[in-house]
Amino acid sequence: MKSARSIIPMTLLVGAVGLGILLGPILAERIAYAVERGQTEASREGLAALSQTDRLSPLFRAVAKAVKPAVVVVRVTKETRQPDAGDYLDRFDDNDFPFRFRIPRRRNQPKQYYRQEGMGSGVIVDSANGYIVTNHHVVGGADDVEVILHNGRKYDAQWVRSDPQSDVAVVKIEPDDLIGAPLGDSDQVEVGDWVLAIGAPHRLPQTVTAGIISARGRYILRDPGMYQDLIQTDASINRGNSGGPLVNTKGEVVGINNMIAVSSAFSGNEGIGFAVPSNMVKEIMGQLIDEGKVVRGYLGVLIQDVDPAQAESMGLPEGVKGAVVITVTEDSPAAKAGLKIEDVIVRVNGKETSNVNDLRNVVASIRPETTVDVVIYRDGKKMTLPVETGKQPAEMTARWREQGDEKEGLAARKLGIDLAELTKDLAEKYGYDDPIEGVAIDWVKEGSQAQQKRLRQGMVITHIQGKKVNSVDEFEEVLSDLEEDQEVRLRVTMPTGGARLIFLDQLKMD
Repeated sequence: MKSARSIIPMTLLVGAVGLGILLGPILAERIAYAVERGQTEASREGLAALSQTDRLSPLFRAVAKAVKPAVVVVRVTKETRQPDAGDYLDRFDDNDFPFRFRIPRRRNQPKQYYRQEGMGSGVIVDSANGYIVTNHHVVGGADDVEVILHNGRKYDAQWVRSDPQSDVAVVKIEPDDLIGAPLGDSDQVEVGDWVLAIGAPHRLPQTVTAGIISARGRYILRDPGMYQDLIQTDASINRGNSGGPLVNTKGEVVGINNMIAVSSAFSGNEGIGFAVPSNMVKEIMGQLIDEGKVVRGYLGVLIQDVDPAQAESMGLPEGVKGAVVITVTEDSPAAKAGLKIEDVIVRVNGKETSNVNDLRNVVASIRPETTVDVVIYRDGKKMTLPVETGKQPAEMTARWREQGDEKEGLAARKLGIDLAELTKDLAEKYGYDDPIEGVAIDWVKEGSQAQQKRLRQGMVITHIQGKKVNSVDEFEEVLSDLEEDQEVRLRVTMPTGGARLIFLDQLKMD
């Protein structure tokens, strides 16, 4: 009996231990869950309190609401030539092949064109006049430009003017109850400032991304024909954002997004985006609206940056930076003002020019025939020379005029025609037996003013405004100098002989 009574407690103890071993993990898990839940609820209560001090979210919401109605989608179409096998083979020299051959072509065979579509962004900066700023690379060379507002309204562009050297373009639409965004002062932007990028990346309209100003004064494309003073940002910018605004926390447009830096052709946003500063946009926009083109100032010097070692050898005071003159063009404004080789230019028109890019941008922004003070160091001595700026020579900008699929210019395309240099082979193709000078009409847009005035493929333009032309560049130069309402007078000849005068109205450009 005694032994039975001692066994029962032992059994209960063993059972309790076994049950504890069995249920221990479950109990521990429940206890851990209760603790975690308590911590989560405590954190959530803490977040509710912290959110009351959140200033960024309301700020970003307010900026987006203020600016988004001014941001538009820019849809473009362009008639592009479809290359054929003959075109491809013509790129090669006879020595590239072990035997000679040529793809036969029918004389006057029409070109094959297809419509290419693209899309970018833009921002209304003058609602009263219907002016929209975007990128040249979005609308340059387009045959048709359509603007889609934030509320879905669509407008055809009344005209498009662009500047390839700054990648800035202006599109005008009907000013019909538009909402704009003001252009701010990009000189006031500082590294670390919050900014928002708004646009249509990957065809997703009204997308807003946030970041900061990463750097200023970036010069990315090392090409003497480009004018850049770019703002760098880590706000997400992708394909389709081009032409959209970069705005500050006041809702002002401080830049026009235009490019990204990527590690490969297959990469997207990597946190390195760039925008044309608003102050440069203002200058370019004003000229495009008032004159239809951009005219840049010119000194007539070749320059290079000065490194610290060179600065010391040239006697520059410590900390002074500039651009040293390595060549002075004969009879240029610089030569007439007395600038010499090895002069170091440190300031022009009151603005510091600490490097080549600074100097190029400052000079380009000055209107021709403007007298400005140029501060230099010569043999270690500081001097100021008055210089009357000139007009940038045509040969410096000729290759930057918008080109089509071959050598036609933007202005010629807007007349409804494509032009080509009149080579011997092309003259023979179009049936000219005798030597002839001029530029060939290589294509005429169907339904265009040019077609209505009976311009045809194969005709040769020998004169524009009574001036003889022997190249597409010469044609473009004369055409670009005409007033907007000035009629275009062409003298053309045909393979069958004879000449005709054709008059085209610029106000009815296609």
